Amino acid sequence: MDSSIAYEKPVGARSREKPLADITPTPADLSPTTMTEKPDNNAIEQARLAVDDAESIDKAAAQGRGVDDAFRFAVDGSDVTWTEAEERKVRWKIDAVILPLLFISAVVGYSDSQAYGFAALFGLVTDLKLYAFKVVNGQAALDLSKYSLSASIANLGAVAGQYPLLAAAQYFSYGKFNCAFVIYTGLLSILTIVCKDFSDIMALRFFYGFATITQPLAIIITSMWWKTREQPLRVGLFIAGSALGQLVGQGVDLGATSLKGAYAASPWKWIYVILGSVTIGFGIIAFFIFPATPMTAWFLTQKEKVIAVRRLTTNNTGIQTRKFKLKQLKEAALDPQLALLGVYAFAFAFANAALGAFGPFLITSFGYSKRHGIALLMPATAVAMTSMIVSGALGSMYPRRRIAIAMLFILPSIAGNCILWKVERTNAPALLAGLYISTTFYGALVQQFSLLAGNVAGHTKKSVTNATIVLLANLGGFSGPWSYHGDEAAQGYPTGQISALCLMCASEAAFAILWVYYYYQNKKKAALREAQPELTNDPNISFIDLTDKENPVFDYVC
Repeated sequence: MDSSIAYEKPVGARSREKPLADITPTPADLSPTTMTEKPDNNAIEQARLAVDDAESIDKAAAQGRGVDDAFRFAVDGSDVTWTEAEERKVRWKIDAVILPLLFISAVVGYSDSQAYGFAALFGLVTDLKLYAFKVVNGQAALDLSKYSLSASIANLGAVAGQYPLLAAAQYFSYGKFNCAFVIYTGLLSILTIVCKDFSDIMALRFFYGFATITQPLAIIITSMWWKTREQPLRVGLFIAGSALGQLVGQGVDLGATSLKGAYAASPWKWIYVILGSVTIGFGIIAFFIFPATPMTAWFLTQKEKVIAVRRLTTNNTGIQTRKFKLKQLKEAALDPQLALLGVYAFAFAFANAALGAFGPFLITSFGYSKRHGIALLMPATAVAMTSMIVSGALGSMYPRRRIAIAMLFILPSIAGNCILWKVERTNAPALLAGLYISTTFYGALVQQFSLLAGNVAGHTKKSVTNATIVLLANLGGFSGPWSYHGDEAAQGYPTGQISALCLMCASEAAFAILWVYYYYQNKKKAALREAQPELTNDPNISFIDLTDKENPVFDYVC
């Protein structure tokens, strides 16, 4: 983009913020007593040049290229004013529509995904011949390698699907794309009952992995509707839907295995028939309810739509840009945020997948029956759900302490894994307590999601970063079940506990390094933010699809 091009007033606009070239500060404007560093006088001009368009931002906006969909909407409504009460009303409406849709999507989606471990207890392993016997120290032992592979293959499907699916989603409505994959999840859930052998279940589970696209979609949707400081609580609430989905799923699993009828000989099939049908039904309804963007929200008046968009300018992360930018892909790949958040993503998915696939087996290794294995896993799920909600509430109360909160929720998990590793197998109550407190690491997931929503800007960068995080998570999910060895059941699967313990410790270190990174990045841009705080609320910056590094006033929350 030529440096001589100025920002022209959009056709039909009532008013416009000052052009960026006109609000670049001079040295005289800046007070050295309030600045930690001298601001770069060319920072805003460089940000303007970062927009990938040959003529002007307004032309790009008119053609739907290179800038955010909300750009014209925001600048055309720049003279709209509103009160705190009006903004609260808009936020309440968003909470009343978008939050339940995300929450229930998580409930039904996770109800399906957690069912595999319980189905294994009630005939799936034997029906599909996912086992073998081997000799260990002269004695016959159960080899569950095929089951482990079938449990893990969905993660490889997720890895294969993340980049192309998120690249495609950029050109559609994220809400409807999310609902389409809820329906997809339900369909594959029902199709599980027609699988006859190892080959069938491997193929189906691979494509089942594509449904994990709903996780990064939920993060992107969060940044489209809520302010950065509002995001942790909302993230905590709808992610808690995954834990509630596990609880609901476990209740359905327990009841379904008691049903007779067509699947009396294979009660695991009832689990998938019930959960799959409910998931499809909800997905279809949600598809027609979920609005594409705040600019087209059916439940908001015209003024409320403007408020819903304009109030997000301080996020500096935009709403949606329908153009894939290679330079943002490169920036995402080289950003330390990606590697550091990826450590926890891998660790969380590793522990979560291992618990999902082998949690019931772990509890039976304490000496409990199969049906007790389901019932006694429910409190662990309740602890996980409570951790998410509490973490979300703390994140909203202390929005600048998100990393500290994440680290706090990992500490009990470290202790829990130590108990599961070291306590005698005869002490079932202590082992159960260790299992329950080991699930507090779910609370850190809320903070990871809110960091991704609030600290990654630039639409292509956001998509690539979230896709890579989910890719790393699914590699962790693929690895998790393999750390549980069938011949270690009597010892409480020590390899699994040691592996999870090491990864949780690595996550603590990664979060600490991430905090230092954010601190120094914020320090670099502090001078310009303090000199001209109005720039942090300017749609000429917020909605031209700048990345967090390109934006001269971007403020990382940490």
